[in-house]
Amino acid sequence: MKKMKKAQHTAVAKTRSGAAAADDAQAASELASQPASKKPRRTQEDRSREARGKILAATIDVLMQRGYGGLTTKEVAKHAGISNGALMHHYATKAELVVAATAEVYEEWSRRGQRIAKSAKAMESPVEGFIDVCLSVYFDWPFITALEVIMVARTDEELMAKVLPVMEQYRATTNQLWLQVFRKAGMSAAEAKSVLNLTLNIVRGMAVNRLWQKDEKSYRLYLKDWIKIVQGQFPSLAVHHSPGQ
Repeated sequence: MKKMKKAQHTAVAKTRSGAAAADDAQAASELASQPASKKPRRTQEDRSREARGKILAATIDVLMQRGYGGLTTKEVAKHAGISNGALMHHYATKAELVVAATAEVYEEWSRRGQRIAKSAKAMESPVEGFIDVCLSVYFDWPFITALEVIMVARTDEELMAKVLPVMEQYRATTNQLWLQVFRKAGMSAAEAKSVLNLTLNIVRGMAVNRLWQKDEKSYRLYLKDWIKIVQGQFPSLAVHHSPGQ
């Protein structure tokens, strides 16, 4: 009797197990048969924006590696992983391509400047904050790529006419941003303008020198000396703190 009950119990357990497995299989089958959730289809505008981003990034890479003279639309298309025809659909000429890439470079400069201008460090030490902005631009790839274009535009009036508004817009926007930071630190409008332009051109000069003579240690020391000079001239900067400190 005991053996019979045990056998019955085992049979029931197997039946339940088999039923559970069947249920699982059915559930899996039903799940598989359901249509997968579709990702939103990209619009033509999305695809065009992505393509332009690849093209401009590739243009900057080629400018860095080969300079303006070595830049061709075919080489850029190769770097971007697209056909030359697709590139020409967005930028019909080398000049258009270079101007668009230059605008992208200046946009990156602007983003860097805005991030640093809003930082606590910029409020505590405005001149040091502005130097950080200048170094992030002139001691990095944006300056090299922009310089490649500017040197060509120097003797190409048509190219200069297209590039100059981009440069002027960037400089006006950046100056306005940092002049406000200096004014909040206690400088007059004239003082802020003088310190901004002196600091900017000191770093620019170092950036040009850095093309062939990379003396990072000396550059940093000279900039520290400049900060001391400015703070000595404007004592309020040395003790300026951000609100709430």
